[in-house]
Amino acid sequence: MRARVVTAAALALATLAARAPSARGEANPVLRFAVDTLVYADSDRVLVVSPQAAVHGRLDRDGGEASARVVLDVISAASVDVVSHATPRFRESRTEVDLAVSKRFGPWLPSAHYRNSSEPDYASSAFGAAIERRLHPDATLSASYDLSLDEVGRSGTSLATWSRALTTHTAEVSLTQVVGPRTLLRGVYTLTAQTGYQEKPYRYVPLFTPDVMASSAAAGVTLDLANFDDYRQAERPPEEVPDLRIRHAFGLRLLRYLGAIHGSLRADYRFYVDSWSLIANSLESELAIPIGQTSRLSLRGRVHQQTGAFFWHRAYVTAPGEIPRWRTMDRDLSPYVTLSSGARYELGLGDFGLYADLEGTYTRYLDYMFLDSRVALIGQLGVRYPR
Repeated sequence: MRARVVTAAALALATLAARAPSARGEANPVLRFAVDTLVYADSDRVLVVSPQAAVHGRLDRDGGEASARVVLDVISAASVDVVSHATPRFRESRTEVDLAVSKRFGPWLPSAHYRNSSEPDYASSAFGAAIERRLHPDATLSASYDLSLDEVGRSGTSLATWSRALTTHTAEVSLTQVVGPRTLLRGVYTLTAQTGYQEKPYRYVPLFTPDVMASSAAAGVTLDLANFDDYRQAERPPEEVPDLRIRHAFGLRLLRYLGAIHGSLRADYRFYVDSWSLIANSLESELAIPIGQTSRLSLRGRVHQQTGAFFWHRAYVTAPGEIPRWRTMDRDLSPYVTLSSGARYELGLGDFGLYADLEGTYTRYLDYMFLDSRVALIGQLGVRYPR
C-alpha cells in the first residue's frame, strides 16, 4: 500500500512539473523522460536486474525542476555470505521511489527530496533538503542535510513482529570554483552519523579456539569456505557491531575542458575515515570525447583501497565459552582493493538520446576467510527524451 501511495505522489509531482509555469512565463516547461535497465552480475553468484523510469519537469531555466523516479530491483544471490550460513539461494525484489523539487530565487537555489524503498526484510524512508548560493559568477557554495529512517527485519517475519531501527544523518557542504576559462574545481566534505542496528540479522560469526588454530597452522591448513565448519566451535553467535558510527569524507574534483579534442577530463579523489577506524582512499578519472555531432564516448577508471574496521578479524580466536564484544563477517569492513574500468557511449537520434554503459570491477580481499576475490560486470542501457 505504501509503495502505491508514494508512486501516486510521484506521478502527481510530475504532473505539477508539467503544468507549472516557469520563471520566464512559459506555459509548458520542457519535460524530460528517461527509461533504462541496469544489470549487475558477479563471480560470487549475485545477479541484480534494475529497470527504472524517471521524469523531470523544468520549473525555471536556471536549475529549478521537479522530478520523480521509480526503480525495481530484482535480486538473485547464492553468494558466500549466504552459503557460509547454510542458507540456499534467495530471490527478492526491492522497489524505490524518489521525488525531488528545486526552484531558483535569484542567487539562491533551494531543493528538497524524498525517497522511499521497501523489500521483504527492509523498509527505508529518507528526507533531505539543500541550498545552493552563487557567491559570484565563478563560485557556488552549497549545503545539504539528509535523514534516513530504516527498519531492518527478517525474511519471512513481519516488521511488526521483529524489527530494528537504523537512523542516518548526513550533512554535506561543497564549494565549486571556476579557476580559468577551461578549468573547474570542487571541494566537498560529508559528515554522516549512523545510530541503531547496523548488523545483518542473517550473519553469524564462527569462533575458533587457540589450540585448533595452532594445530591447523602446523598442518598447513588455511581456513576458508570449504573447511571452516570442520574447525569452528559449536557456538556461532550473531554479528555484533557498535551502534554508533561517525563517518567523514573529503572529496576533490577537477574538471578540465580539452580544446584539442573538444572533450573533457574529470579527476576525483576521495578520502574517508570513520569512528570504526576504517580508512579508505578512492581515485577516479574520466575522459569524455565527442564523436561527430551526435555522439560521445566516455572512458573511466577507478582505484579504491581501504583498511579494515578496528574489530575486524579474519578468524575470531577465543577460549571456549568466550564471545568477543564486537564481531563481524561483513567483507565490506575488511581490508581490500578494487580496480574498476568502464565506458559509456551516448548517441543522439533526433530528439531521442540513447546510451549504453559497461563497467568491469575486480576486488581483491586481503583478509577475508570466505572469498579471495570477486569480478563483477555492470551494464546499463537507456533512452532519454528529449536528449
